Amino acid sequence: MMAKNFVRLAVVCSALCTLLMFNGCSSDEDKEPNITAAEGLFINEISASGDDWVELYNSTGSQKDISGYRIQDDGDVDYELPDGTTVPANGFLVIYCDDTNTGLHTNFKLSSGGETVTLKNSSGEIAEAVTYPKLDNGQSYGRYPDGSDNFAISGNTSQGSSNDEANAPAITTILRTPTVPALNQEVTIQAELTNTDQLSTVKLYYSFEGADYTSAAMTKVGNYYTAIIPAQGAGVTGTMNYYVEAKSTTGAVSYKPFDAPADSYHYLLNNDALPALHVNEIMASSTTCCPDDDGGVDEFDDWIEIYNSSASAIDLSGMYLSDDLSDPFKSKIPNGVTIPAGGFLLFWADEQGSQGPLHMNFKLSKSGESVGLFYIDGRKISSKDFGAQDDNKSFGAFVDGGSTWQQFTSPTPGASNN
Repeated sequence: MMAKNFVRLAVVCSALCTLLMFNGCSSDEDKEPNITAAEGLFINEISASGDDWVELYNSTGSQKDISGYRIQDDGDVDYELPDGTTVPANGFLVIYCDDTNTGLHTNFKLSSGGETVTLKNSSGEIAEAVTYPKLDNGQSYGRYPDGSDNFAISGNTSQGSSNDEANAPAITTILRTPTVPALNQEVTIQAELTNTDQLSTVKLYYSFEGADYTSAAMTKVGNYYTAIIPAQGAGVTGTMNYYVEAKSTTGAVSYKPFDAPADSYHYLLNNDALPALHVNEIMASSTTCCPDDDGGVDEFDDWIEIYNSSASAIDLSGMYLSDDLSDPFKSKIPNGVTIPAGGFLLFWADEQGSQGPLHMNFKLSKSGESVGLFYIDGRKISSKDFGAQDDNKSFGAFVDGGSTWQQFTSPTPGASNN
């Protein structure tokens, strides 16, 4: 009897070992999400900046019915695909992540900064899960070739069709030195790329004052491809437009900006006299003081007051406010914003641009930072560094437009500090 039991135990152990071998013998810590719900179905491509969408690919020779499947991102909600949703044999299906909550349009949007997209079957089993990185407009994260384990960021998208012919190098970063060029100064443009295994050429295109674009080959220096826009000559003013092109050995091409040359980067060569404007008072921590009611309710937001010390009204259209002096172009003041002679104008630093032209796309730090007002070409008009701030107290010029600053227990937003 003991011998028979030993034989049975050995057979069971052998079967278990065989089963473990076929399942990869991996621990729970080593497992990545498996295609358990729909073999041959893949999350094949993701676009998450501009138009958000997820493309599914069916690598089998039969149509797949995915009615009742659920798709989700890193948020707390998921979306159920409607009855009759199918992916054709060897074909593609695009699910639009635009928060419209109907049909093949989900109840969420994707993060351009990267996250995980998960597809589950109607029983809640994971069919696919893909974590994608930061994506810029015009870029996608996909499998090359379709359905493979090889992922890359492409500078092209191929919504609803094969990725294979669209795979292009992706331009991830463009740098300009100097950020604010002076007259008659050459400018260095640097481009950082990814997905460069099949890279053929990288070119800079530039055009001054609407002339035909001139191309310059970009050569790799360190981590960047680099080229020079030459100085335009003493006293020459105007607008320089530029963009970067990357081409693969297969002929696929990508651009940054992605829709160049219709859109391009630019800088302005300018010699206007800077206006008599001053950062005059700031509030970086408000809980009860000076409410902003532009949204229909009182909000105690950060604010920046600008003072015009001249005898004429000044049009601020196209100028910039920033809380980073190394980034003068952070928040552009819309057209039509003026400040009267000897007057004051309050800008809300609340990241709520939808509330009007006086609302900037940044907030101030209670622990201290810098605030700057910049001209249309990026030259600094006025700035102020400040340290840690107390609640409901402002920090401002002792005399309007002056260089001596102090804390005010009774803030004066939109009015004289004197």
